[in-house]
Amino acid sequence: MTDRDMLTLYTIGHSNLSAEDFLRYLRQHSITVLVDVRSAPYSRYVPHFHKNRLQPFLEANGLDYRYAGEFLGGQPKDETVYQNQEVPDETTKRPKFLKLVQYLDVMRRDWYQKGIHRLLDIVRETGAKGGAVAIMCSEGNPLECHRHHLIARSLVDPAVRITDENVKILHIVKDGNIEIVDPSSFAVKSEPPHQPRLF
Repeated sequence: MTDRDMLTLYTIGHSNLSAEDFLRYLRQHSITVLVDVRSAPYSRYVPHFHKNRLQPFLEANGLDYRYAGEFLGGQPKDETVYQNQEVPDETTKRPKFLKLVQYLDVMRRDWYQKGIHRLLDIVRETGAKGGAVAIMCSEGNPLECHRHHLIARSLVDPAVRITDENVKILHIVKDGNIEIVDPSSFAVKSEPPHQPRLF
């Protein structure tokens, strides 16, 4: 397999970046299409990342904006992918939320797989025109975001991947540099043998 046979997908988290720095990072990596994978496409703390402000800003600067949070968001509305089949509300804190959502279950849902296949179509179409695609969420650190634990994993982890496509995932991190996703990083570490309790 050559690099020409492989699709490349970038990811980025907007965090508290200025609109100008965010645009600079996208241009630095030749991103021409941004796919927003936030379940709720707005930001209380950095309002320039509200969908209704971000989309015209990007388009005015020659980038295409797409929204896919209903299929690829980290907070699905489908109650069957949560423990106890109860969708957390807006007040649920992030650490608790991450324990409730079952990403392996999300990967098996038709709506998620439909979203992934459409995303890969966009990557393929954009690449044929000489451009590149990035998915965007809010978390600056990809290791604390569903774009790594759900989307990237479903594309590259040999144990769970949902496509036969060969995909390389590149995280654009907060300083604008790249971290390449290693498929083996998702391997579950073996636990030490269980020791019976004495008391």
